[in-house]
Amino acid sequence: MSSNTLYGAFSVCKWREYTELNQLSLQIRFQGDLLIRIWGASQHCSKELILEKRASTPSSGVQKIEISKALSELEYDSLYVELVSLSESEVYSMEFCTQQTPSQDVALAIVITTFNRPNDIKATGARLSQFLEQVNQEGLSIQTFVINNGDEIPVNETPYLKVINNPNLGGAGGFSRGLVEARKNASFTHCLFMDDDASCETSSLVLACRFLAFSRFDDLALSGAMLKSNIKYMQHEAGARFHGLVKPLKSNLDLRGYSNVIFNDLPERVDYGAWWFFLFPLDRVKHLAFPFFVRGDDIEFSLSHDFRIITLNGVSTWQDDFAEKSGPMVTYLSTRSTLVTSLLHGGWFKTWLWFAVSALKSGFGLCYDRTMAHCQAAEDVLDGTDFWSENVDMKGRRALINEQTRYERNLDGGSTPNAMGHSFNKKEGAFHKMARFLTLNGHLIPESLFRRPAVVSCDFSLSPFTRVSFLRREVIYTRRGRPVFIARHDKRYFFLVMTRAFSLWCKLALRGKILQKQYGSAHSELTSAAFWQRHFFPSDR
Repeated sequence: MSSNTLYGAFSVCKWREYTELNQLSLQIRFQGDLLIRIWGASQHCSKELILEKRASTPSSGVQKIEISKALSELEYDSLYVELVSLSESEVYSMEFCTQQTPSQDVALAIVITTFNRPNDIKATGARLSQFLEQVNQEGLSIQTFVINNGDEIPVNETPYLKVINNPNLGGAGGFSRGLVEARKNASFTHCLFMDDDASCETSSLVLACRFLAFSRFDDLALSGAMLKSNIKYMQHEAGARFHGLVKPLKSNLDLRGYSNVIFNDLPERVDYGAWWFFLFPLDRVKHLAFPFFVRGDDIEFSLSHDFRIITLNGVSTWQDDFAEKSGPMVTYLSTRSTLVTSLLHGGWFKTWLWFAVSALKSGFGLCYDRTMAHCQAAEDVLDGTDFWSENVDMKGRRALINEQTRYERNLDGGSTPNAMGHSFNKKEGAFHKMARFLTLNGHLIPESLFRRPAVVSCDFSLSPFTRVSFLRREVIYTRRGRPVFIARHDKRYFFLVMTRAFSLWCKLALRGKILQKQYGSAHSELTSAAFWQRHFFPSDR
């Protein structure tokens, strides 16, 4: 038995760099006869046996082994334990521990925002209620605020779990409301933002609190990694950077191998923590969320503060892949938040180029509704800062985006055209690529020249999906083999949306500097407690 896993190994590099921890021990509760080995390992998976000890007990007992009195002297990136059974044995628990007194108190307020996901929040609430009761009795101080933006939810309140009903102001409004509630109680030192559909091990919460209790920095924040729920060992990201565009860190990393587990925990600059798990010190908060409704509010929030953000192995959640949540509405929300965040925090030229590429790629892939969503997002950003205070609840814009969606509507399991499956096993040749671009991916070719079969199906991808639309009248996009929507070739609509996109691209270029000043001046007001209070309690206005 070995603990050289994402949740089982001890992250020496992070504890050594960011905490005051010195004394480290191993505690095992077991019955039988064991050979206990503790190994130290470095980045290139070179390992060294630190100590080896035989221990035995005829009945359930606890064995405590001191590993180090000076963690700073351990020149390893990671530690793990190997147990060899010398006779019939049972191991009940094993943990790294210390006799050292924590350097600071940690009182954690967890904020979870939910909107009409009764099954998800019921499961999360039940799991947290039992956990909170236990850990608060054991000396930790953790309470949860569930901000309900929707209908009544099946969550029972306890002394450690409170439900707060809120107008539907999206994740930005929900998390801002939770932050306001947490700051009312002066005993809370830290706040954790967590999604209602994020499957988080409760051990991650304990580990995060213990780590912060020994922290040597009062500005330290923890960003939980996201693992993919459909491929549970595959990591989507462990922190991210932003400079005009998002750059996920350590993306698509297979965490079954110990070498990748060590690599995953090596320190790296993190610009923002996503709100599936983001834990930060309350006394460092200067702003609430920008009123994006959803998408991008977590990026802008982190960039507006001087948090020292890190990741830590064992602090993570499982969630659905973001490709599962794509569509015109998501495109609209992501585009406008990306534009505003780059105006506020840098990278505008890169974002400006990205807008053109994204709009063109969607049009090339017959996803005209997404290009239209890009355009609507740009128009709203160009409208200026008053737009955000007038559209906090997004009711009008949600209706408009739905109205503008002509083709990309989810299939309800009805009949679909017969289609030939298409894959991208072959690399695209230079001639094929040149022909696509010169003909605007087939939009300049008469329909009479289109190949047969006219309808193909393929798994939706954010990268090669433009290729499948070349010389095709219809494309059935699928996810995991299930039809999602039918994209149809429409020359007139293509040129309509591309003309609109080009016009807006030019306007963004001409007004970039003006927008930067305008949004910079309005930022403090749009992220203030007074601004959000007016929307939390509209009847008081």
